[in-house]
Amino acid sequence: MGVLSRVQVLGTELLGFGRQFWRRFSKAERSTVAVLIVVIAVAGVWCLLLGGGESRIQPVRGGSIIEGVVGQPQVLNPLYVQANLVDRDISRLIFSGLIKMGRGREFLPDLASSWEVFDQGKTYIFHLREGIKWHDGGSFDASDIVFTVGVVQSEAYPGVLKSSWQGIRVTAVNPTTVQFSLPSPSTFFLSQATVGILPAHLFAHLPVSEIGKSDNNSKPVGTGPFKVASVLASKDSVSLVANPDYYGEVPFIEKVVFYFYDTEKALLNAIKSGAVTGAGTSSLSGLGGADLANLKVYTYQLPQYKAVYVNQLGGNQALADKAVRQALALSTNKEKIIRDVTDGNAVPVDSPILPGFWGHLPEIKKYSFDFIAARDVLHKAGWKDADGDGFLEKGNVRLSFSLSFKDDKANRAIAEILSSDWEAVGAEVTVVPIEPTELFDRVIRPRDYDLLIFGQDLGTDSDPYVYWHSSQTTDPGLALSVMYDKDIDNNLEMARLAGNLSRAISYYHRFQNAFADLVPAILLYQPNFIYLVDGKVKGVTQEINLSTITDRFINIADWYIKFRKTASGEEASPDIIDSGGTLEIEDSPTAG
Repeated sequence: MGVLSRVQVLGTELLGFGRQFWRRFSKAERSTVAVLIVVIAVAGVWCLLLGGGESRIQPVRGGSIIEGVVGQPQVLNPLYVQANLVDRDISRLIFSGLIKMGRGREFLPDLASSWEVFDQGKTYIFHLREGIKWHDGGSFDASDIVFTVGVVQSEAYPGVLKSSWQGIRVTAVNPTTVQFSLPSPSTFFLSQATVGILPAHLFAHLPVSEIGKSDNNSKPVGTGPFKVASVLASKDSVSLVANPDYYGEVPFIEKVVFYFYDTEKALLNAIKSGAVTGAGTSSLSGLGGADLANLKVYTYQLPQYKAVYVNQLGGNQALADKAVRQALALSTNKEKIIRDVTDGNAVPVDSPILPGFWGHLPEIKKYSFDFIAARDVLHKAGWKDADGDGFLEKGNVRLSFSLSFKDDKANRAIAEILSSDWEAVGAEVTVVPIEPTELFDRVIRPRDYDLLIFGQDLGTDSDPYVYWHSSQTTDPGLALSVMYDKDIDNNLEMARLAGNLSRAISYYHRFQNAFADLVPAILLYQPNFIYLVDGKVKGVTQEINLSTITDRFINIADWYIKFRKTASGEEASPDIIDSGGTLEIEDSPTAG
């Protein structure tokens, strides 16, 4: 029998069975069953029209988040925030740049809607969005760009951005077009264009030397997605509210409050108690086994590293010897530091250009932990324990130096491990903890140290010039390894002038090889950033390549607390809260 014949027989049998089944009911029962069948059919059709009965979450505007951070705001001005993470966090939400970084470190339009590149990378033309307003209602235009760049280029500007803007001519072609003319092609100019822009109408009357001290910095006016609502006189908190006139996507979150804490321990206690809805940390150990059921944990790998920076020109003759620096690198147990200090929440670093960034050299010379090799390097260089006190000498020079660091739990632990291991190869180490409030003015600005434990944030690109070129070794430069090496300087300069990425990378490879040989710093580890967020805050994502800790706010426009459930396929404005029909309003409460 064919398939078609079998189907026909089966259909006949089912039809006969149905007739027999129907005849078993009385006339009244048949009417009831018929009504039930109609009701079920109508309900089924209705469910299909509503997308199978499934609901869709739709964020609505409203609600507050409270962000806890360690430290205090100093200058809420994008040209002066580079050394203060708190200032950077807050300023990121208030100010805008010509362009911005996306989730994958790609460049996206911001104040500029588009840009063009001419003359093989020597000319950049940015086309500005029209109708942008400053938070105080003033109109934004190209003159604000010209003013901001002029501040950075001024001799009186004390910030760290100056060197990267020298020689660049900026012209307002018209109110919505600005042109940058570079003296030579720059591989990294677009990264510079992410800097926040200042309102000329509030600062132009001031001498450049006074801009960083202006009262305008205590209640800043920007063009970003949030604007300042209040700053407590005690500086315990800063409150921001969503900018309804924002030219981009207006955030769902209505209010962002920053609370400031003196220590990470106090911050973690705040996130445990629910006093804040968001907090960052480098390790979960500080939570002391607390229940994290109400928190979401996001882990990001940061483009920064903890390192020991060497001051070769500070008068310590021992550290001027390359063999000593190489031996210290060989006797540095990075794995132990990562295990004991970060609870394994980091990876060892060997290159000043991190993996994932342009120019990283995977084959760079590595100094694996090896006491025997370290002692051998010192012995061959002429270092001996002539007086039998356990410490080495070379002629009249003693292998002795100080190790300075910001006084906190992690740095103390690092210093203890390093000093113990270095003393085991014959070095006399004096540990010098520095009060956090004194670190910059007393130690970093005057470069008053032999060795310094410090974490360096690489920012939005891999250009290492500002961290390793000899011109940056005095304040306000960011180069903490005080040295002069012609080879390193030349390669960093040529990479900036390369004009194309492949040529720049070749110079960066040479720079890294020279770095590995000279050991101007002992790179320790690249930390992870752990972001703890109250589970009621939705929209935070793991899918971000952070360039800085501040980049956790890259997609803050997508975060939400309040939402409604709509039947699938139904359209409803997120600005309208409608409690009728099929809409269900839900409010996830938070502090504030």
